[in-house]
Amino acid sequence: MKALLLLGAASLAAFATPQETTPAGATKDEVGSVSGKIVWDGERPDPKPPLEIKASETTGCHHAGDGVDTTDRSLLIHEKGGIQNVVLTIEATKAEVPEEPIVIDQKGCRFEPRVVVVPVGGTLRFANSDDTNHNIHTYAMKNQPRNDMVAGGSNIDYVLDKAEVINVKCDVHTWMRSFAVVTEASHYAVTAADGSFKIDGLPAGSYKIEWWHEELGKGKADIKVEAGKTTEFTQKLSSEKKADGGGRRRR
Repeated sequence: MKALLLLGAASLAAFATPQETTPAGATKDEVGSVSGKIVWDGERPDPKPPLEIKASETTGCHHAGDGVDTTDRSLLIHEKGGIQNVVLTIEATKAEVPEEPIVIDQKGCRFEPRVVVVPVGGTLRFANSDDTNHNIHTYAMKNQPRNDMVAGGSNIDYVLDKAEVINVKCDVHTWMRSFAVVTEASHYAVTAADGSFKIDGLPAGSYKIEWWHEELGKGKADIKVEAGKTTEFTQKLSSEKKADGGGRRRR
């Protein structure tokens, strides 16, 4: 087996929080949805080794006696093959800027969640629930790059007005990493621990569904949405098949 990552359902459940859009002001008969899974193609790979984190670097990172999670989250594969933290986007209608910030917390010296979607013009808030300072270092190419300290118990907001994928790190705790996918798409989701996702509130029509993953690349496929129905979509990904653009569509 390849030395990548395999996690069981119990260990994944602790940080399995999918992000998805919510339909606004539309009835079930007026819109449709897309539901499905992103799954590993072929034999499940071996786990990646734990992150090497020195105890001396974790002061202020502990909560209720818990140690720092050393799981490498760059590729999380469920025991049944689903892939977590894959971003799915569909440009269907005019995108709305959320009134509330999209939040990434810093807890246990990890970014929680690892991957979020931020509509263009939206606010990304970095909270700090730890008893230590963190550094927000955004490697942005189109938005303004930032490199700010955030004290424990405080937060900092950034308005992101250009579409791109932003890699975020903490220079103080170098194992910390997250990604903000800034998008012009009106509908989106991030896959849960079992690789599942659902995107609601889509007007009937034909669309491109696009996906992105930090290690497995990106791709897109054609889908058709019918009012009052759910389109089933399954996509297989692997390290050998990045951005192949192929998808399996069901109606």
